[in-house]
Amino acid sequence: MEALKTYLRETRTTPKAFAKLIGVDVEDLDDVLSGAAAVDVVLAQRMVDATGGALLIGDFVGNPTNGAADIVDFRSRLAGGAEIDTERLAGVLAEMLPALIGGARRKGDRKLPGLAAEAAANTYLALSTITTRAGADRLAQALRPVVAEILEELSAPAAAHRDLEATTRRAAALYFQALPEKRRA
Repeated sequence: MEALKTYLRETRTTPKAFAKLIGVDVEDLDDVLSGAAAVDVVLAQRMVDATGGALLIGDFVGNPTNGAADIVDFRSRLAGGAEIDTERLAGVLAEMLPALIGGARRKGDRKLPGLAAEAAANTYLALSTITTRAGADRLAQALRPVVAEILEELSAPAAAHRDLEATTRRAAALYFQALPEKRRA
């Protein structure tokens, strides 16, 4: 029940309010929280639904922790499915980076879009725990430091540095335009 206790604490939800939300008496929820009552699959599913997926059925049934304390990152759980397709992003960056940095100048520059896409995808996922931004806004937020570092390392023209914000927003918009609707983060 640690996941439920943590969820209630982090969301500042009272047991009374949560009990009402999942349709049980507060006394029954108190029994669950204290470990005096087990959670059946139906109640577990109601809790999962009520939290929008922040809690998982495995937090309640069929997933004993043997007393070990688990660290639960609810924001990451809610961001599930919001991963960036690095190949698609590398394709977008392959179109934009050469013009931004003044063309492919070194032998390793053809690998640059893939490396930048990987870094931005990891940053995008990490940002899910600290920002409410989503989709293109979060991707632009993730791309900004990656592209800025590339510009700095490759001594890009000053104009490229000035256009950083517009470039990252355009790259994010192009990435999300290319995605099927059901895959958009």
